[in-house]
Amino acid sequence: MGRKIGLSDLGSVRPIFGMGDERDNPLLEPAPVEPTREQVILRRRLTLAAAAVMILVTGLVVTYATVGFAGDLVGDALYAVLIFLIVSFIFVRMNSWRVAVIAILICTGIELFQLTGLPVEIAAVFPPARFVLGTAFDPVDLVAYIIGVLVAAGVTTWRRLD
Repeated sequence: MGRKIGLSDLGSVRPIFGMGDERDNPLLEPAPVEPTREQVILRRRLTLAAAAVMILVTGLVVTYATVGFAGDLVGDALYAVLIFLIVSFIFVRMNSWRVAVIAILICTGIELFQLTGLPVEIAAVFPPARFVLGTAFDPVDLVAYIIGVLVAAGVTTWRRLD
């Protein structure tokens, strides 16, 4: 398709409007398309799932590669971040600080459940359960959970500007 060339008012040669050089017309620029609510939720859930997988892998590496107090503290904080991400995935539109409260309550409940001795019995029957339920109560774990969840909530609030 050829272009028609015309003489402008100023005497310069340029294409006549509508004949192939529409980029000069701001009315013909495509309007930005806003994603739908479902697309935003799907994108957020995919991001949360990817982050959860990375935290899970990192937590397993920390658990098996480190020993001592620092390793336990970091591992417990990562466990709490994973719980935070799972709750965020389920309640995708909930405010990050509300998710943080729920995650801290879940982590605290699991830690207090260890006082009953049932997690040890469950882990004896199904060993992977010890990663979810733990085996021994330690009040320092509660501090690590709070730190992990607060850091996760702070990062998600900063990134999403809740």
